[in-house]
Amino acid sequence: MAGVVGEYLRPLVSWNPGPQRRWVAGRAAIAVALPLIGYTITGHAQQGFLAGMGVFAVLYGASAPVRRRFVITPLAGLGLLASMALGIALAGHPVLAIIAMALAATVAAMLTYTLQIGPPGGFFFALVCGIGNLAATNGTPATTLLGIAGTGVLSAIVVGTSDFWLRAHGIEDAAVTHAEQVVGAYLDEGDPARVPAARRAAARALNDAWTAVTDGGSDDRFGGRLQRVHSRYASAVSRAVDGPDAEVTAELALHEAARVRQVSLGRPRASWSLRQALRWPSEDLLVAARVAAATLIAGCIALALDNAHAYWAAAFAVLVVHTGGTRSVQFHRAFQRTVGTAAGLLVFALLLRLDPTHWWIIAIIVGLQFVVELLITRNYALAVVFLTPLALLISESVTGMDPDTIVFDRAVDTLIGVGAAVLVLVVSSRLGRPELLLRAHARRVVLALDDVLADLAERRTRTDEGMAAHLDHCKQLYVELLESDRVAARAHADAPAAVAPYRRMEQVLAAIGYQVLGATWNPRVRGQGEVMAQAREALSGLTVHPVTRHRSADEITADLRRVQTILAEA
Repeated sequence: MAGVVGEYLRPLVSWNPGPQRRWVAGRAAIAVALPLIGYTITGHAQQGFLAGMGVFAVLYGASAPVRRRFVITPLAGLGLLASMALGIALAGHPVLAIIAMALAATVAAMLTYTLQIGPPGGFFFALVCGIGNLAATNGTPATTLLGIAGTGVLSAIVVGTSDFWLRAHGIEDAAVTHAEQVVGAYLDEGDPARVPAARRAAARALNDAWTAVTDGGSDDRFGGRLQRVHSRYASAVSRAVDGPDAEVTAELALHEAARVRQVSLGRPRASWSLRQALRWPSEDLLVAARVAAATLIAGCIALALDNAHAYWAAAFAVLVVHTGGTRSVQFHRAFQRTVGTAAGLLVFALLLRLDPTHWWIIAIIVGLQFVVELLITRNYALAVVFLTPLALLISESVTGMDPDTIVFDRAVDTLIGVGAAVLVLVVSSRLGRPELLLRAHARRVVLALDDVLADLAERRTRTDEGMAAHLDHCKQLYVELLESDRVAARAHADAPAAVAPYRRMEQVLAAIGYQVLGATWNPRVRGQGEVMAQAREALSGLTVHPVTRHRSADEITADLRRVQTILAEA
């Protein structure tokens, strides 16, 4: 029992590693400050808070290179305005508004999860939908709500991409520097018990750095530096074969040595990623289903209790389930969210008692936004302590909530939201059985592998156009292989007994995938079309059996071994 309690309490005081976020935090704070100050100076102080509904767009893709933010931030802004418009259109209809919040949150969670945009996911889309509905119900004109929120989106775009002029490659530089530090820590680690964790951290940091460099189009600037640190890492992994790190095998060393070629290809097309995610079963659809269910349950419970601000409970439910992960991780997030919100409500109550002036409120909001963005990846619970008064200060100003009852009501709403999310996690465990999700993702790997094998079997790489298409297929396969390892790790954590037999199947499939990817860079092997055709034919048997029907891991692994035997001839 003490071990379980400690497991939940330790993250409250731990400090997670990661790249510096002061530039991210600075942009977010300035984007919030500009409309607040501008509207106050022009005599429309309260409208500055309404603009904050659009400023939330600056948080999406905030850690991505500026080239990627030029796409993400405007699209996030349009999505927030569309969510607000949906809430406004349903003014006076609280039940329909909860359904609209669920729709906005589900679509946003699906997109941000599948396209790896990351937090804050569907939360703010649900929040602005609910706030827009309540503000319109209280009589604020739709044109005023959307027009002023639109200026907030403009601030988010201008400030959120301002480093294009000031520090265009800061994100990439920070990611590469962090990778150098983490790889250095792995190379210097002397405790055998801590080496595996250090190696996994180095692999993640390298992958994040390569993603940042390719997203930013800055291969010429950082490619050589990153290749050098990657080579140091790959050499260390090769030397560790048959050493104390039991996870390091000859296959893993081969993968890590060849990985640099794959990560430099960049991301697959968004349309392809979304098509893959929409095939049930998939983790992406499971996350979306959980968001929809948790939002609806929390919102309806709050409405049944005659809560005039039910949107808060619904939005909080989104926060627990919208980023996926193992059930354990999501239960931890629920606990941290509850503890952080409780402390944040006390901070908010203190601010109400101090009764700050308008200019002090602006300063507090800007300061809170800066601190939240600094802490959100380092200590989630502590970040929530500051996020709670930030969100409440803004929503109170927009919706006119009663300060006398707000702290108690928000505490109840938080418990409703977290409780609904935990209920959904428990009930949905059968729908998204870990071994089913692992097999489903393995099917995605097989389909991507089939595309690459088809290119090699039919010798499509002999033309420039064919090679371009082939490299797209390689990107897709590589991304699926990376995600396959993460899906397998999460599945094993949730259900070790059921997943263990399929874990070896996933590892054999990964070995085949990396072997085929390596053929792309070897002209002699690439030219053996007959062997690739035979491997493809042997692989086709894996797609005949539906994933939703049970098939033993031994049978699947035997099929994969036949493919491996054929490829060994290349």
